[in-house]
Amino acid sequence: MNDRASSQSPAILIIESDQATRDLYQRELGRRYRVRVCGNERAARKIVEKCALEAIVVEPNTLEGDHWTFLRAFHVAPATRHIPIVICTSLDERRRGLEMGVAAYLVKPVLPVTLARTLARILRRSPTDEANSTAE
Repeated sequence: MNDRASSQSPAILIIESDQATRDLYQRELGRRYRVRVCGNERAARKIVEKCALEAIVVEPNTLEGDHWTFLRAFHVAPATRHIPIVICTSLDERRRGLEMGVAAYLVKPVLPVTLARTLARILRRSPTDEANSTAE
């Protein structure tokens, strides 16, 4: 039985340097989403340029230099600012991440099913839901 996502499923990018974690998340998320994975910022930029993504899951430690610079640039670029970002990290910088507008901030260890539920919740939101949740 093939439980892989169809070509109509939303595309998700996982930016994670740890191969075992990438594989674990890809296996779970691949049931519902078309998953792209990479282990560094350079590869992530290429994927973002070429693929229509619905969400990005990122371990900030994977990013070069100041990891917040990548996220800041991503949020202001017209081509990418609509894509929700989920931080999935061992860094407990939740306040900074949320201030930057990430859709969710998960502190590792994160079970793959928890990440899948978080993405499902985020991708279900309509623009109206987003406006209401930020107004509260």
